[in-house]
Amino acid sequence: EMDAVTGVQTCALPISRVTDVRGQFRMLTYLVAFLISACVTFVLTPLVRDAAIRQGAVDSGEDERKVHEVPMPRVGGLAIAVGFFVPVIALFFYDNRVSESYLADMTRFAALAGGAAVMVGMGLVDDVRGLSAKVKLAVQILVALGAFAAGYHIDSVNTPFGMVTLGWVALPLTILWIVGIVNAINLIDGLDGLASGISLFTVFVLFILGVTGNNVIVALTAIALAGSLLGFLRYNFNPASIFMGDSGSLFLGYVLAVTAISGSAKSQTAVSLLIPVLALGVPVFDTTLAVLRRLISGKHIFSADRGHVHHRLLDSGMTHRQAVLVLYAGCTVLALGALGLVWATTAQAAVILCAIGVATIVFTRITGVFSVEEARVSFKYGLRRQQRLRDNLQRIQGTVDEIRGSDDIDAVLEALVEMAKAVGMDRMECRLAVTRSSGLQRYAIRHPSGADENAHFGRYMLSFPLDGELGGIEITGELRVSWDAPDEMVQVPEAGSYDWLAMVLRDRVLELEAASAALPLRPRLAAETLPPG
Repeated sequence: EMDAVTGVQTCALPISRVTDVRGQFRMLTYLVAFLISACVTFVLTPLVRDAAIRQGAVDSGEDERKVHEVPMPRVGGLAIAVGFFVPVIALFFYDNRVSESYLADMTRFAALAGGAAVMVGMGLVDDVRGLSAKVKLAVQILVALGAFAAGYHIDSVNTPFGMVTLGWVALPLTILWIVGIVNAINLIDGLDGLASGISLFTVFVLFILGVTGNNVIVALTAIALAGSLLGFLRYNFNPASIFMGDSGSLFLGYVLAVTAISGSAKSQTAVSLLIPVLALGVPVFDTTLAVLRRLISGKHIFSADRGHVHHRLLDSGMTHRQAVLVLYAGCTVLALGALGLVWATTAQAAVILCAIGVATIVFTRITGVFSVEEARVSFKYGLRRQQRLRDNLQRIQGTVDEIRGSDDIDAVLEALVEMAKAVGMDRMECRLAVTRSSGLQRYAIRHPSGADENAHFGRYMLSFPLDGELGGIEITGELRVSWDAPDEMVQVPEAGSYDWLAMVLRDRVLELEAASAALPLRPRLAAETLPPG
């Protein structure tokens, strides 16, 4: 049409047509991001695999919980992360509406990218050198705090009864969600292709959630991660030639957790928070059962066991691949249920959730993943473990008192033997070498008394050094205790008490030696201030 003022011919497009064009550009960008991440990961994974083998970053498979029999490279998460970041970083150099939307909130982008990088780095260190559970948990909490500060909040929940604002609960709930999902993906990573396949189902749900909700950040993050997972799955599905390791599971867990927060935040659907929960249903279900199982049995929630869903499926007679495919089928059902909640009314959502609940109960009964009888037995076992712990702590305290009141070293060592019998040790050995001006004196005692000094210690062993110095007298030595049966394995508070016992033993031997040499006592009894456990 002709503009009446300027005389310039213009073309007016309907708003719907403009929206369609923008949508087509977005979908094209998503497709390109998917293909780039898939290709990069597909090419990079065998290179990472070969480098891991050369560097010795392999999983030996010696742990009884492992299901593979040959050493396997375990740093595949590096390839997944690089494949994900390539198309995302490319947005900095390609200007279109998708990149504008994605980079508009640089604070959130920095939290997503920075947190993911920290998780990959920590996972790599753990894969190669090993990290304690406490260190990993502390880093996860710090990263989750950073995500919260950047705007990844679970600050309100849509329910059938209206919007519920969480207030101060938002912070602990957000941290619990991020840390929980990170560890859920880590725990489910027990079979070839399991964690990567489950995550792939999840990111497709998040991608659809982002597209339908016009959330570019969620959609692009999800589709880039989907391509990376698909490229990696070529080498990770049974029989796998590489594992993702902690570098992959921690990275995936973090990206999925924060993306799910963004995806559900703008949803107006009742029970909107359940959409990502259902999409991540298998790892969430497995982790919940694991925590309950360990609490019921009186074990530490971070203790390893062979009670995960995939282990139970293998124990039921399924092959490795069958177990993975069964869990893939469960992911498919949960993914469809999650997508159903996106468009469902309140009544329809209730039907979907009830159907999934019934299906979950049937699944647990058929596969034996959980049973009331097993929970009852585990609870009784847990009570016995706790009672055993209390009794042993009392026995250790009694031994400490006896050592402090002993007048000679022989009585000190005999008290150790009586304690070893009382707490049910399969073997105990204490060796001491006392060096003084008059010469060298050695002491040794073991339980049982007839045990061969060269015999192999039990499967679970603790060792405590007994080195010290007082008034020119030096002692060196070691206290070793061991158990053969897993049920008798020492618990953490009891291990701390043995450490305390060893310090008291060392100090008392030094005192007795000093007294016998008529030396002035300068006691170093820091151990007396330590509680038993």
